[in-house]
Amino acid sequence: MRKLCIVLCLFAISCQDKEQLENKVPFDKMKVVLYQLMKADEYYTRTVSADSTMQKERKNIQFYKQIFEMNKVNRDDFFATLTYMQKRPLEFKVLMDSAYELSKREKLQLNVH
Repeated sequence: MRKLCIVLCLFAISCQDKEQLENKVPFDKMKVVLYQLMKADEYYTRTVSADSTMQKERKNIQFYKQIFEMNKVNRDDFFATLTYMQKRPLEFKVLMDSAYELSKREKLQLNVH
């Protein structure tokens, strides 16, 4: 019985550490990077129909690399955090709503100037 209790305690501790490791990118940086990736995807989707060389050159991958470098975020850390958030619907909804708010703010700034 004592051994079983020790094993269960170790299992619970190891699970807690794993969850902490999966959320590697801070929330504020995550929402900015996510928004920039969505903007890059939209740009790529709109321009690839007019310029087929972009698809051959895999420009979308180049855009992603530039965004990760610009924000000093590791690609693997970003996707690990995204997966972590997707497993938690409430946190993921807050992330997506925050990215949407960034887009609304940007549109307002463009309309003001």
